[in-house]
Amino acid sequence: MNGTQRRWSSLGLIAMTDLQLEAVREDSGLHMHWQGRRSYRARVPSPRVLEIDRDLSVGDGDYGGNMIIEGDNLQVMLSLRSQYSESFDVVYIDPPYNRGGNDFRYSDARFHDPDADGDDAAYVSNEDGERHTKWLNFMAPRLVAIKNLMAEHGVLFISINDIELGRLLMLADEIFDESNRIGVITWKGSSDNNPSRIVIEHEYIVCYAKNIKKVPARWSTPEDEVKEALLEQYTAICAEVESHGEREAAWRRLMKANKDALGRLARYTNLDEEHGPYQVAYRVHNPKAGGYRYGVTEKGIVKAAAKTSYAMPLNGYRFPPETMQRFIDEGRIVFPAKRTQIVQMKDYLAEYRGALRSVIELDSRGGSYRLKALFGDDFDGFRFPKPPELIAMLVGAAGGKDALVLDAFAGSGTTGDGVLMLNKADGGRRRFVLIEEGAVGDQYARNLVAERMKRVIEFEKLETGFAFMTTGAQLDRAAILNLERDKIASVILQTDRSGTKSGIRPIHDGKLVIGANARGEALALRWNGAEDSEVNTAVINDALREAAELSLKSPVRIYGTTCTVSETRSFTFCQIPDEILASLHYEEETDDIA
Repeated sequence: MNGTQRRWSSLGLIAMTDLQLEAVREDSGLHMHWQGRRSYRARVPSPRVLEIDRDLSVGDGDYGGNMIIEGDNLQVMLSLRSQYSESFDVVYIDPPYNRGGNDFRYSDARFHDPDADGDDAAYVSNEDGERHTKWLNFMAPRLVAIKNLMAEHGVLFISINDIELGRLLMLADEIFDESNRIGVITWKGSSDNNPSRIVIEHEYIVCYAKNIKKVPARWSTPEDEVKEALLEQYTAICAEVESHGEREAAWRRLMKANKDALGRLARYTNLDEEHGPYQVAYRVHNPKAGGYRYGVTEKGIVKAAAKTSYAMPLNGYRFPPETMQRFIDEGRIVFPAKRTQIVQMKDYLAEYRGALRSVIELDSRGGSYRLKALFGDDFDGFRFPKPPELIAMLVGAAGGKDALVLDAFAGSGTTGDGVLMLNKADGGRRRFVLIEEGAVGDQYARNLVAERMKRVIEFEKLETGFAFMTTGAQLDRAAILNLERDKIASVILQTDRSGTKSGIRPIHDGKLVIGANARGEALALRWNGAEDSEVNTAVINDALREAAELSLKSPVRIYGTTCTVSETRSFTFCQIPDEILASLHYEEETDDIA
């Protein structure tokens, strides 16, 4: 204790340490301070080899652009950076809620060294006085890694409950900036009749943009696609049936048959002869006192309520008399059977605009029902799975039909299921990347996530697949030069710059050719170890010939340690390990950490 601290202590006061004074000077505004805040951005793991497991993968070689990756999500996200930096359109994560049970596993070794294997990870209990600090130290570097992988227009959704909601919002405000907070959704997923002070029937979904100025001002939801499909069906009914009564009957049969898949649009069961399908909307009343007061009859507005007019809403009407008269003239008002009832309005399906709302009501049991449908009624292998309909709603709103979707906390694989469900519904080409480490003694990335995606593809009869990847050795210059050929081929497929945002399709039956990018250009590898991997005229000719036989294009990107021939339009030389290290930003990371 120095002199100043002793003086403060003698007066019964607490002196600030030098570190605390520096933090106050450095930061402005409202922020959290916890042990670890000043260093979480520097805790960056080394990239890893991501190796494909063909036995656990599903597909014909290109795997539909989908990936399931088994490993620590922070280590994996840093390993994806070479090809997927600023690439993901939508990210959804369902991180630990820190409930205090078998929910949140924390590794102190990984906190100090993100390259550690995490064997010391243990569940954090409610009695742990550092439980919130540990959760922040776990989440902070992962949110930074996610932000780096998001496209400039990218959107992040985070499921959470009220235990960590406040800290999550402050942490995300710090990393993404409060100006990029899009909103907080309340999801009512259950009903609970158990006695309590406050019965909890909801949780939250926090939404942030990487750059809100790049996000469209209005999102088009999957309901918009369904609306267009329904209107096409209505047009077909009108072409086949002449009488209005028969059209109404045919329309109601159609709506009843598709009720479960229509969501909010299932309410549009009525038909107007001129404007088509509509729902009865209960919105003529004023939401608060002070509304317009007049009488309404089938013929029009009367100045005061009379025996011939319908009941007036308690707070009066929300529309002025001239607007209500126009609605009556247009046939938009629905008159009830009794004068003691309030008139209502027609909301036409053609005018419907879908929206992602701040309050969602969706049965949370749908997640368990889906797993039982895929694995059997006795399945009980995962707690609290999210319903795939929820993910489809979020991804469908924030991303286009070709969106690239990341879930770094894949859990049971609900995000992949939701993406495939959405693609089937609207013909989209969305792709997913799911990351899951599993738990000690329970590798459910392969036992549950991969198996679920396989069953979804079979159950829904989908023409797609996925690559299953495992996390291998750390990568640096020495490690790369000591890799065997199949391992270094995996690294090249993972890092080659021509695969940015789209990845590299592996070629398994080539002698030199190991993959192809989205443009159909071949990648080749000459590798017999660091001392004997020269690219010469014979290697170049063999690679070009093999690429042509595989119907691939040039220029062929040929990897090796040295090259004796100048590059041409037909081939590009990529030096090992420099090309790989540059793609991994390895030197930049070393400088930053130092």
